[in-house]
Amino acid sequence: MFMNKDDVLNFFKESTYNVVNYSKNDIIALEGSPCEKVGLVLKGSVDIKRILTSNNVIHLSSFSEGGFFGEIIAFSDANTYPATVISATSSKIMFITKNDFISFCTKHPDFLAMFLNNLTNKIINLNKSITGLSLTSIRQKVSNYLISEYDIQGNVFINLNMTKQKLSEKLGIPRPSLSRELANMKDEGLIDYSKDVIKILDINSLKSILME
Repeated sequence: MFMNKDDVLNFFKESTYNVVNYSKNDIIALEGSPCEKVGLVLKGSVDIKRILTSNNVIHLSSFSEGGFFGEIIAFSDANTYPATVISATSSKIMFITKNDFISFCTKHPDFLAMFLNNLTNKIINLNKSITGLSLTSIRQKVSNYLISEYDIQGNVFINLNMTKQKLSEKLGIPRPSLSRELANMKDEGLIDYSKDVIKILDINSLKSILME
């Protein structure tokens, strides 16, 4: 969204904000804590996770430099984080209050249009994540993810852009179960895979799995 950190700070120079540095795995906001500010990632990346138990984590989304988080919650009636925000790497986050953010948007309609477009896409992706988590079997969840990525990437070679651990959290299944299912699907000729890429060999069969 922005060229670099200096561009961002210059863009918001007339607004009131504060910048906080975080180390890798630092908790930026806990689930259930008040959300009264919009966060903007200036450096690094953050993960949004539901931590159900020590061994059961659902990865909801990730945001890299230029990505906003908390904007939906800050303007909602609940005003509390529905999930935990974690610094995935060393990061630098800018926080701006919702009132200052509203003031900024009214003065910069081009930014507002861009922001609303980004917000709409985020809601669409969230709905896709909810659909994936509602599926019952591990094979259905994996198939749904691969089909969604096929539509996005436009290629049978699916670049994961994440670790297998993070993918298992995204799908809401244990890491060992994901590895077993990928191996089974490979043996059955549905997919092939290497470290960072999964190749879809039979997309029609993957679509049929979702209908089971």
